[in-house]
Amino acid sequence: MISNQSLIAIRLFYAAYFAAMGLILPYFPVYLTDLGMSTVWVGIFVGALAAAKVIAPPLAGLLLEYRNTNTRTFLLLTSGLATSASALLIPHWDINVLLTIVIVFGFFWAAILPLTDGLSLVVSEISIMSYGRLRVWGSVGFVIASFAGGLYLVGNSISLFPWILTSLLALTTLAAIGFPDLSTISKQNNQQPSSQPNPKALMWLLFIGFCMQASHGAYYGFFSLYMIDAGYSGAEIGFFWILGVLAEILLMWYWSKSIQKASPVWVLGLCLLLASLRWFGLAITTNIVAILLLQLLHAASFAAFHLSAVAWVRKFAQPHRQTSAQGWYSSIGFGLGSTLGIMLCGMIVETQGYAAAFYACTFIALLGLLAVWKLKQANTMT
Repeated sequence: MISNQSLIAIRLFYAAYFAAMGLILPYFPVYLTDLGMSTVWVGIFVGALAAAKVIAPPLAGLLLEYRNTNTRTFLLLTSGLATSASALLIPHWDINVLLTIVIVFGFFWAAILPLTDGLSLVVSEISIMSYGRLRVWGSVGFVIASFAGGLYLVGNSISLFPWILTSLLALTTLAAIGFPDLSTISKQNNQQPSSQPNPKALMWLLFIGFCMQASHGAYYGFFSLYMIDAGYSGAEIGFFWILGVLAEILLMWYWSKSIQKASPVWVLGLCLLLASLRWFGLAITTNIVAILLLQLLHAASFAAFHLSAVAWVRKFAQPHRQTSAQGWYSSIGFGLGSTLGIMLCGMIVETQGYAAAFYACTFIALLGLLAVWKLKQANTMT
């Protein structure tokens, strides 16, 4: 039985974790610049965090399975270590020492999320609360933190960045204390994924995740710059971003369970098709009405895709490889896919412009559709 207190703890964890992300993504480079770093060093520091997303999730999953450690205990430990490392992100260190601290922080911070997603999926299977309605609080936290950060951090207050970040991560540690004990729950409920393990289908699913996240390269890396170049104000650009997240929130709240139960071939295929439409639309126009409509497709290219993918990673993976499978999904998609996608689009923007980068992302999303066909062949249940 999952208590209401445990559900509150998971919601709090997601809200605080993604609020921290809502600070790190936009404002960590600003903080580093305020410390006097050159753009080269800023790139190295941000790249170190991106590299952690590739390495940490599968390694943490394998370690958790090898040591047969309780997930709640492991999450409490990693959250506490990430919090401790973030408290050391102060300007009094030599730059190499600070880089080492960032790498340590990035490793523990990146390891947390896929483990929490795995725990939340188990919780959703044995309680009335869907995974989407737990995960949606992360989106809420991200919107609030990124908006508040723009109001209060940019400028003289940027020096508060490490302390606010540490406070948010301390909340994740406190929330982890209230997580349910999955070892006890699994014994009481004897819960296993409802479908048979399918390693071949899992491999294709991981590749599809790579394609989807790589196709977001122009969006996550250069959308704001593209909109500035098109003449939009900072407030208008901020609204574009928020609109996408609001669409994500609505989908997660109302359609989470039905999406996770549906065939991955149909859901992932439709999401990739809509993603390709989204990137193609951004490539051909910067008309405000078109942008507002295309931003609503974030509900498909991120929310619906992620809901389906994490559910089917769990179903396709071997029962004793659930944790590492979620780690590989995070690593290959959000780590490797996002990093390579942004790097590729950066080179395209430099030589061909913003529209060309979005054309390239359209092609990457369509490449994912071919992988969906291979998934269909591998998955005999669809």
